[in-house]
Amino acid sequence: MSRREMVAATGGVAAMVASGRVLGAQQAPGTAKPDKKAAPARGGGEGAKNPAVGKPVSVTAAASEKPTLVPGNPKKMRLALVGLGKLMVGEILPAIKLCSLCEVTALVTANADKGRAIADTLGLDHSRVMDYARISEMRSDETIDGLYIATPNALHARDTIAGLKAGKHVLCEKPLASTVLDAETMVNAAKESGRQLMTAYRVHYEPLNKEMKKMIKERKYGKPMFVAFDATLEVGKKPQYRLDAKLAGGGSLFDIGIYALNTTRFLLGEEPVEVSAMQWNDPEDKRFDEVEQNIAFQLRFPSGCVANCTSSYGAARVSRYRVICQKGWVGMEPATEYRGLKAEHCGDEERVMLKEPETVNQFAAQFDAFAKCVLENTPVETPGEEGLKDMRLMMKIYEAAASGRVVKV
Repeated sequence: MSRREMVAATGGVAAMVASGRVLGAQQAPGTAKPDKKAAPARGGGEGAKNPAVGKPVSVTAAASEKPTLVPGNPKKMRLALVGLGKLMVGEILPAIKLCSLCEVTALVTANADKGRAIADTLGLDHSRVMDYARISEMRSDETIDGLYIATPNALHARDTIAGLKAGKHVLCEKPLASTVLDAETMVNAAKESGRQLMTAYRVHYEPLNKEMKKMIKERKYGKPMFVAFDATLEVGKKPQYRLDAKLAGGGSLFDIGIYALNTTRFLLGEEPVEVSAMQWNDPEDKRFDEVEQNIAFQLRFPSGCVANCTSSYGAARVSRYRVICQKGWVGMEPATEYRGLKAEHCGDEERVMLKEPETVNQFAAQFDAFAKCVLENTPVETPGEEGLKDMRLMMKIYEAAASGRVVKV
């Protein structure tokens, strides 16, 4: 290469660096220096975006079809976790470590000692441990964008409404509330605040369940005719809030039967027009003196599809469904457990166990979906209105069980 060619080549590279198209090992002479007054990016990636992010890392990278780009941390949603119980500690905290769009910046609990111990594991200062009364004061806390509520059902409305009024987005565990009135108040509070309220229906964000829904929608095996859905478990002994009617709002239907109800609606993409139900308790089992142990309910949909669902607090742990169509069926077992999900479909000449798509950590997928909608200002898939629909339907199911009649929706 001649000297003139070398000068031209190096000049070309310098021009590329100066233009921001390539990030070299060193800053090219004459390029702009960083603005010392620019807002520093916090741990979650907020602040002025580094102009190098997303550019090819070198001239060689820029020349390839799929260049290696300078990585950058995405902006993250900063969450206060409300209610440090079994679900939060056992499932949510590990899941958030897998999230790409969420980080924990505060803990809300009535047990300060427990809160400080958990804060230590997260690297949070003890000042980030708060009691429930401080939710209403969060408007001035710029380190919190949203709340995740995992308190007993009867407290969902209290904490959700406080968070929304404080200008924070809220992801609330299912069921949305313990009463229809509370759920309606929560939905209205979200509308008034202009903030997102999302019901934590993780099944909607799990790939295998989504694939089942897709097969049904595309009529892989024709029109769906029946759904069979079982959601049962052995609840354990007292005392626990799930066996306390005042705290839980209901029994097995509220806790696990809601999976059968909501997932069936999700899979079929339509709303039931009538329900029937039977409810019964073991008279010798004193655990169920306040809430129902067993309930079976039937949903009829406008398309003619009928769903038969069971829910129990006193049976072997089962989580499964099968949607029977004209020419085959699709189903999952386990269907709504936290892990180990399996999906299959079957026609006249095939029975296939799905290996793709692979399932994921459902809580991480749910949290990132929530954060993405908040960060991009787009509607969530499972808003408070979705939770409210199920609250109203569960009341219809109880009405049908008590009256022995088919109840119109």
